[in-house]
Amino acid sequence: MSYQFDHQWHQERARLAALESAFDPWSKRAILDTNPQPGWRCLEVGGGGGSIAEWLCGLVGPKGEVVATDVETKFLEAINADNLQVQTHDITKDPLEESAFDLIHIRAVLAHLPQRDAILRRLVAALRPGGWLIPIVTDFSSVRAVQAPEREIAFFDKTFASVIEAARVTGFDPYYGRRIGAILRSLELKDVCVEGIVFEWDAGHPLAALYQKTFLRLRDFVVSSGTLSEEEFERLQGLMRLPDFYGLSNTLFLARARTVIA
Repeated sequence: MSYQFDHQWHQERARLAALESAFDPWSKRAILDTNPQPGWRCLEVGGGGGSIAEWLCGLVGPKGEVVATDVETKFLEAINADNLQVQTHDITKDPLEESAFDLIHIRAVLAHLPQRDAILRRLVAALRPGGWLIPIVTDFSSVRAVQAPEREIAFFDKTFASVIEAARVTGFDPYYGRRIGAILRSLELKDVCVEGIVFEWDAGHPLAALYQKTFLRLRDFVVSSGTLSEEEFERLQGLMRLPDFYGLSNTLFLARARTVIA
């Protein structure tokens, strides 16, 4: 099973929009905690739909620059900003400028890539002295149903976890978030700070749409592999649409650290 979330899928932009709505406020908070300045040069790795890249363009102003990369860039190319540079780039293998950026933000990327630890080392090398690395990573162990018909709580917890575990065949690590602080410290970075965010969600929350569309993209694999039957898959999707269903989110780890000032 290869990486599933290419931009050719007809619902991928909507899936990314749900991700942006759910997680952009937390990414922005983590970035603002670094006290970014006009004129900074920033790198957005795996820019996806482009919401953070576009926001960064306004943050650093006309004297700054934002480089936004992804293996597919059609959504990024739709952004109208004079200080945005869009690059088709595979972070697992393509060259990356060294000592070139004041801030690097990478979200919802590392957990999907088996080369994740090596990627972090490359990102550190791409920072200028005193530059900030902001990896936003997740841990799915906190996902739980907290309000639903009693028999459905256990069903949700079991089947949701089964889908997440099945996705490991791609090299996905659903629990990478809990290790991010230790990894950043091992890279001899300064001012390492990690904060875990968990929130409650219901059918009207963008996280519900994100989970549903992500699972829908995985549907063929989930059913063909025997992870869930077609009936179980539809029942799980239906649960997340119920007006009286509430769950806890995956833990979103907001991490930041910076290189030593020369």
